[in-house]
Amino acid sequence: MSRWITLTFLGTSAGTPTRTRSLPSVLVHDSKRFILLDCGEGAQHRLLQVGVSVCRIDIVLITHLHGDHVFGLPGLISSMALLGRTRDLTIVGPPGLREMLCASVRFIGSLPFKVHIVEVNPGGNIVLVVEDGELEIKCVEAQHSITNIAYLLQWRLPVGRFRPDIAQKLGVPVKFWRALHVGERVILDDGRAINPEDVVELRRRGPFKIVYSGDTAPCESIIELSKDADVLIHEATFSAEEEPSCIWAQGHSRTVDAAEIAKKAGVRVLILTHISARYEGLEHKLLQEAQSIFRNTYIANDLEKYYIEIYP
Repeated sequence: MSRWITLTFLGTSAGTPTRTRSLPSVLVHDSKRFILLDCGEGAQHRLLQVGVSVCRIDIVLITHLHGDHVFGLPGLISSMALLGRTRDLTIVGPPGLREMLCASVRFIGSLPFKVHIVEVNPGGNIVLVVEDGELEIKCVEAQHSITNIAYLLQWRLPVGRFRPDIAQKLGVPVKFWRALHVGERVILDDGRAINPEDVVELRRRGPFKIVYSGDTAPCESIIELSKDADVLIHEATFSAEEEPSCIWAQGHSRTVDAAEIAKKAGVRVLILTHISARYEGLEHKLLQEAQSIFRNTYIANDLEKYYIEIYP
């Protein structure tokens, strides 16, 4: 039976909102949990528009502490409290996140739920920050004017139909079956190596991966994080016509920069977001720039949904 992950773009602008684009925020739903990628001003109003209560958010991942990516978070937490949320909430972000949230809660008042704040400063290393059953969330530092964390959401899903009859014939103990089913190679106690394809009728190889860059100039850490990703959501603040060195110095990317990242990383789909207000009405031009390098590119629009089929 098929399973779906839904990406809903709540805000796709850069810096300031426009008539058609709110500030950055993306909602990820995998049928078990709701994950918010950044929380720009207006995010909770967009959630209302797509019919998702703020109380249903399980995890918030903040890339950096510039206002367009985080100023919606205090209001989100305040609404959760007013609506009587009792479930714990996990919020991950860069250093300074705890200080910002604690200052906000002083004015919000006592919360009827626990907030687990995870501050990360991974540098050039890929770091695991959340492990929730089949889901792993990893991160790495991108290249921006302040610390910016890029995130990898990785679902370790079964990759096909497991064949217990074959596993038994090969003498594979039951304790290894789950790892093989989700695509891992295992070493048995007797030293033999068993590959997933030895005991699984493969539908896909490896985990399902979504990468979200936040604000960044093109950098190797994003390429490494995005290797073979199914979806890369990458900022494209500026057009290819802008002087690259000037844009990169600001810690941002052009359309063609994001496309080059996608091409080098071997991703399946590139979705551009964080579009500067100067290009309102010119999105078709931005898309053409990126598609000239990486054909399977889309530009996200507010309230747009992407349904991605994966297999149990």
